[in-house]
Amino acid sequence: MHIAVMGGHVSATHIASLSCTNSSMFFKLNAFSRVKMWLPLIPISMFILGDDRILPLLETSKLSWRHHLLKLIARFIPRYERCTCNECEVFSGMFGNTFWHENITPTMHQWLNKQSSTRLPMAAFPHLRKICNSGFIVDSNGCNSYLIHPERMAVPTLYISGGRCLLVTPQTSFLAHKYMKLHQPGFRHERVVVEGFGHSDLLIGEKSYKKVFPHILSHIGLAEQGKIHTRVNKCSKEALDWEADQHYEGSFGQFGTWFSPFVVVLLFLMLLALLLVLFL
Repeated sequence: MHIAVMGGHVSATHIASLSCTNSSMFFKLNAFSRVKMWLPLIPISMFILGDDRILPLLETSKLSWRHHLLKLIARFIPRYERCTCNECEVFSGMFGNTFWHENITPTMHQWLNKQSSTRLPMAAFPHLRKICNSGFIVDSNGCNSYLIHPERMAVPTLYISGGRCLLVTPQTSFLAHKYMKLHQPGFRHERVVVEGFGHSDLLIGEKSYKKVFPHILSHIGLAEQGKIHTRVNKCSKEALDWEADQHYEGSFGQFGTWFSPFVVVLLFLMLLALLLVLFL
């Protein structure tokens, strides 16, 4: 949505309010995700896939040898949580864990892997890699074509982060919130960090209805009442303070992950060894 609005494809006049979970205009990855994005895993995956860049995930799907090879590699890629579901294993190997399993019901897990996410379109992954490595949204050429247009984001916003990060850290919403308060101080801007949640489980979690959605409904309700503006000094000290996240310092340390630096380095070496075995 931020790319659409800041890129001039969608006018903010058509948006009453904007609620975003985790990633938005900034992408601050934890250490584990940074290592995966730094390694040439996505370019290698694109090379393996060839022209057909949609990966079938269902075990019953008809696969080419390219798909078989990529799914085999995906199963060996380290991730936070393992799963007995084959489709979930392949998806999390390619994309990373998007939710903590303890937060979603077995029914939701079954629906996600057997009905909803049965194919993984990967054509946009190279662009996503450029965004993640840049730390903020860029165009397909890696150029900053969006953050240079804050005037297009004339909307009230709500940014929600999971406090138990899987892919991006809460600094992602912290920076987006600060950006909006600095460049659009006349609108209401809110930010919430919900403990115990990771990424997509913010929206599909079993307890999301009482821990996450009340914030979204409150934000929408204020917009419906026309309470989209706020009285904030244009250059307030709070809006200009970018140094530290006073709202949420995080419990995963300076490396943005519960894994120690030693474990991160070990995982990196394991990935490197796997690539050498497969392609040399």
